[in-house]
This record gives sequence, C-alpha cells and structure tokens, in this order.
Amino acid sequence: MRIIAGEAKGHKLKCLKGLTTRPTLDRVREAIFNVLGAKTIDAVVLDLFAGTGALGIEALSRGSKFCLFNDINNKACSIIKENLMHCRLAEKARVFNMNAGSLLGMLEEEPAFSLDIIFLDPPYDKGLYEPVLSKLGISTLLKTNTAVVVESDRNTPLEKSYGKLELVKKSSYGDTLVWYYQPN
Repeated sequence: MRIIAGEAKGHKLKCLKGLTTRPTLDRVREAIFNVLGAKTIDAVVLDLFAGTGALGIEALSRGSKFCLFNDINNKACSIIKENLMHCRLAEKARVFNMNAGSLLGMLEEEPAFSLDIIFLDPPYDKGLYEPVLSKLGISTLLKTNTAVVVESDRNTPLEKSYGKLELVKKSSYGDTLVWYYQPN
C-alpha cells in the first residue's frame, strides 16, 4: 500500500499484520480523493478509525493542514506513528488511542474547534456506524461544508440522514461502498 499523490507520493505504508485492520484499497482511496478534490487543501481532518492511517496520511500528502488520527488498537497507533515519520508528516498530526465516542466528546469540549473532513472506516461487523454517525449528526465539530466520508461493505445499510448530516453521494467499488455526508 502506497501514498497515491502529493508530497509523500510513492511512500509505502506499513500495515498491521493479521485481520484486526482492513486498509482502504488504493483504488478506493484514489476515488475518495478524486471526489474530495481541492477540499483537502488546508483542511483539518479526523481519521476516526485510522488503522494504518492511510486515509489521513493521503490527506496530509495532498495538502491538508492537520490530521487527528484515532484507533482503539495500540498496535495500530504505533503503525500510524511509524507511517507518519516515514512520510515526514508527523509534525502535522496527532494520534489518539481511545474509543471513538470518547474522542468526539473530548474534541467537542474544545472551544471553536471544527473539522473539514472526517473519515469513518470502522470494523464492518462491530455495530459502530449508527452510534458514531448519530453522534456526528448532532456534533458541534461540523462546519456547514464538512465532508463525512464513510466506508462500509455492501451488507451494512446506512441511513440517508443522521441529525443534520445528509447523504449527498454514494459510490460502489466491488464489495465496498463509500457514503459521502454533509451537514444540511
């Protein structure tokens, strides 16, 4: 797995061994960033279930200002830090090792803190989509144009709206679906 474009283009990313993380395929990642386009420039990004950090690192490589990475798995957090160092992007990032809901609550306590892009790619079979999207749907972290990009498998039904978040686009790549939400 490599970074596709930007200042870290071509850098290989380390992956966590085993089946505890499922990195976003390069072609899916490329398609996501084609949709986001210039929105990544100077963006503040949250990669909420980061795994290897591929989505957030790709955003940083393409010009995002800062990225918060989060994963509940200690080993995944170590891999993210290694990948950030390898790509020379560590100074533009902070890595958290906590429950996604707890992190969102903590970030909401920061005055005037908001996000431009949120990547949400949780384990498919853990029932995390609904609670996290519902929390984001009422979150103060969203700007009027925040993009929430959600990756799921074909068997995960998601709603057209969660609070103030509304589905604006849905794309299919084999067994993977990518859902794009924005505040209404």
